[in-house]
Amino acid sequence: MQTRVQPGCVFVSLGVLNALSAVRVPLVHFLIRHMRGDWGRLSDEDWQRNEKANVTGDYLLSSYVLSSGQKIWIQTTGGRSATVVLLPAEDSKLERSLSDTLHGR
Repeated sequence: MQTRVQPGCVFVSLGVLNALSAVRVPLVHFLIRHMRGDWGRLSDEDWQRNEKANVTGDYLLSSYVLSSGQKIWIQTTGGRSATVVLLPAEDSKLERSLSDTLHGR
């Protein structure tokens, strides 16, 4: 399957690294899914938003659930300069300027 998303620079939180280590799954497994346009567990509405955003170059979000039940998010900026992999609880802890950049504000 071909790559649909160019991730830019990839940043990964310590929380995600610990969660992936606990279930013994490499990060690249989820990055490949995201890059191929498999957005994981999203509502139909969010899935369709990603499909449109992938054409227009807007912000993308993928959500995956690990075997432990822990959820991870992969967010790619509009313009595709960066991708951030984090736990949902860490999203609110992002520096405001990074959060604004991720969400295209």
